[in-house]
Amino acid sequence: MKALIRADAAIEIGMGHRVRCQALASAFERLGWMCQFVVHHRYRQFASDHDLLIDCEDDLLPLAGQADLVILDHYGYQADDIARVFHSQPNLLVIDDMNDRGTFPAKWLVNPLNQAYSSQVVMPLIGGQYALLRPSFSQHYSESIPPDRLLVTLGGTDPLALTLPLLKALEKAKFSLDKVQVMLGKNARNSAEVLAYCEEKHIVCLQGVSDVTPLMRQARMAISAAGGTLFELACMGVPTVFAQVAENQTRSLEQHVPLAWCDTVRFDDVNERQRAERIEHLIRLVMIYWQDDSWLTKARQVAQRLVDGKGADRVAKTVHQEFLGMMQCH
Repeated sequence: MKALIRADAAIEIGMGHRVRCQALASAFERLGWMCQFVVHHRYRQFASDHDLLIDCEDDLLPLAGQADLVILDHYGYQADDIARVFHSQPNLLVIDDMNDRGTFPAKWLVNPLNQAYSSQVVMPLIGGQYALLRPSFSQHYSESIPPDRLLVTLGGTDPLALTLPLLKALEKAKFSLDKVQVMLGKNARNSAEVLAYCEEKHIVCLQGVSDVTPLMRQARMAISAAGGTLFELACMGVPTVFAQVAENQTRSLEQHVPLAWCDTVRFDDVNERQRAERIEHLIRLVMIYWQDDSWLTKARQVAQRLVDGKGADRVAKTVHQEFLGMMQCH
């Protein structure tokens, strides 16, 4: 059976759609499926050699009809656009975050947040148990050494180039830089400047890390963008101050901050001067939480209960079982 995955990645989009869809594709492939990404040609720089490139969204429709399943993870598709894909391929799985696109039909819908959808979605797969993480996050480790690092990671592309000013603000606040670990995405903005600064200040900085779990296991706390990394950090039990860098991160933060394992400062809705002020505010929060052992312990326990890292397998097995049932009926 073949699944087509419509998802893009770019500096302005980030890598989150691609990463979570790759986790889901891997889960399907373990069940014997063949999966292929469909990518708009303008984002071919972030595509792989095996991806199908399209010139416009209409090009997806005939391809969808030839597949067994379409997985759609794309904010450019509004309700009418999703309905057109569904008309071409009723075995449609939509991945969503914001639930702000109106009423649309889908066979399955995955959202790691608790949100309500219309009856046009046949099988909603909702909640943290469906967070799409890579297999390494479902492995459990014994904590032999207490985590003592501050992990700084602003996503695959760091679209607002926050890493360097955050590091400089940590230094200004006299945070111990030998406790800081920086994780840069392969396509992160200003990465050369960040790497040079980290070398000068003797800060551990890694770029393009394929398995992030060892770094997260060492983290007492994190400063992070609030995309898919939010669910990764929750799974690993890392209390975090999130830098919101995109509108589509709003709902996840609205649901997770009140649970008291994380906090947030928003950056995508302000100008450069206000951004500098908010960086200072974020660092003040980090300094307060870092010294609060009681809060950190409770936050770690809360976070680990939210996500177990097995969401991709749950989704793939649910869809696969439905296909097996349909085949038996025929």
